[in-house]
Amino acid sequence: MNRHFSSTFRTAVLLSLGGLTGWGHAPLNWWWIPFLSFPALLYILKPLSGWAAFRATWVFCFGYFLFGLYWIAHALFVDIGQFWWALPLAAAGLPMVLASFQAVAGVVAQRHDGLPRLLVFAAVWGAMEWVRGHIFTGFPWLMLGQLWVDMAPARQLAALGGAYFLSLWAVVLAVLPAAEKGQRLNAALAGSLLFLLAGGFAHMPLARSSGEALTLRLVQPNIPQTLKIDPESRAASLAQLIELTKYPDQPTVTIWPETAVLYRIAERDDVRALVSSGLGPGHILLTGAPRQEGGEYFNSLLAVNDGAEILGHYDKAHLVPFGEYIPFRSILPFDPVAGGTDFSAGSGSRTLDIAGVPGFSPLICYEGIFPGAVAEDNNPPRWLLNITNDGWYGLTHGPYQHFEIARLRAMEEGVPLVRVANTGISGVVDAQGNVVASLPLGTQGVLDVTVRLDSVQTIYRMAGDWLFWGSVAILLLTERRKKLLVV
Repeated sequence: MNRHFSSTFRTAVLLSLGGLTGWGHAPLNWWWIPFLSFPALLYILKPLSGWAAFRATWVFCFGYFLFGLYWIAHALFVDIGQFWWALPLAAAGLPMVLASFQAVAGVVAQRHDGLPRLLVFAAVWGAMEWVRGHIFTGFPWLMLGQLWVDMAPARQLAALGGAYFLSLWAVVLAVLPAAEKGQRLNAALAGSLLFLLAGGFAHMPLARSSGEALTLRLVQPNIPQTLKIDPESRAASLAQLIELTKYPDQPTVTIWPETAVLYRIAERDDVRALVSSGLGPGHILLTGAPRQEGGEYFNSLLAVNDGAEILGHYDKAHLVPFGEYIPFRSILPFDPVAGGTDFSAGSGSRTLDIAGVPGFSPLICYEGIFPGAVAEDNNPPRWLLNITNDGWYGLTHGPYQHFEIARLRAMEEGVPLVRVANTGISGVVDAQGNVVASLPLGTQGVLDVTVRLDSVQTIYRMAGDWLFWGSVAILLLTERRKKLLVV
């Protein structure tokens, strides 16, 4: 009885600790909570080993993802009659899978003791964040370092070694308070010194360049998702976008969100003429719209001028599983979405050069969450453009988290980021991750903003994840240098 009660109580505590940590991401930004929850996790793990250690860590991580990603299930209620089958997968299935990756850190760390145990835990946790950010198309969401996006200068570690490097150091510092007596001073000094050194390097970019200013109009129509997917409401939604575009003193470039136009405008001269009617002479519209080529359909960004001509396009390359295509649809014994058509993937990141618009890298929705995969190597962009439709997630934590993650891409690449969302958050982020201007979630509005195309040559842009993996290797080797870590 006592053992059962102890196990039940431990499970409840671990689930609560993980849940509070996951809940603490944007918009709450409780950057401090891992300094409490991770030492508590390591304390509970101390007498455990093997499967028991994995299971305990898994429970903590399941709570972390369950509460941090609760908002994903919200999207299904827009049309629950069609997507009911995916509700268990979104609400609990995804957290269960993600927790299995991070739980490896708990069982590996238990093979060590003292300060090396903490550092090995941090290294494996960071490595597993990288793995889940790449395997099965990747999902690098809710990395611990994303809690630091509002913390300057800590967030500048992303410019040094990328988001995975930032997250690794967030875990290292979070576990150090769990150091044993006799090692705490060493832990505090080592952690502080290494963090200050890393932060110092992050604030010394190799080169800066000042570019021209680009004036943009960001249109946030705030159209509810139930209306966006209603065919009878398409014309009214388009009219609303055009009306917002026609405000006085219109800038030369206007940007609409992802799938702002649900007509295939490349094939519809009438719709294209209507879309361009809101533009002034010589002006350009960048808008999200579906595109068909042959028998394939793409989620695209198109550039349209005031003469209703399409100047260029970009097709989304990194698609959302179960959102834009059904994995293994051809071999499934049933069609999960009756009559559904999968989107096809585009060719990948590229810099779009449009006459009158400095070269930019288009990122459609989900594509903005992947470190190191948002810009063309041989033709780097002057700025990043992330168009998205977070209307599926209402006023939940999801759109806030999405905006915070996108800010990291600006710091990694060293160029400004412009983000235009249907329901918000739209805004501009400079190369240091500062929010220059924004429109809040759940509001309709137009934001006219001048973007300075200043750029920073970041170390991450040149070296990628090598600094992250070097840090992981050093942390994993601490067991072999154990004597150096003990007072």
